[in-house]
Amino acid sequence: MYFFGIASEDRLETVEAFATAFDIQMPLLYDENGRVHATYPTQSKFPSAAYPEDWIIGVDGTIVYHGNTYELEEMEATILNELAR
Repeated sequence: MYFFGIASEDRLETVEAFATAFDIQMPLLYDENGRVHATYPTQSKFPSAAYPEDWIIGVDGTIVYHGNTYELEEMEATILNELAR
């Protein structure tokens, strides 16, 4: 299993400064042309689509979790479910 942060809709300099300021350890991928962002359009359960957002893409490429609040137990359960597949 791999974990990546994907930065969309921000300048690269902003993403790099954020990663440095918060000591982000996972790889951050820069979605320069917005292809990833366009692939998973926001069909949000929260109308504000506030950032940051947490997305877990399942082994089949579909969105299996999407949230903008820190829901550790739900995220862990989702990851464990995907690992069991």
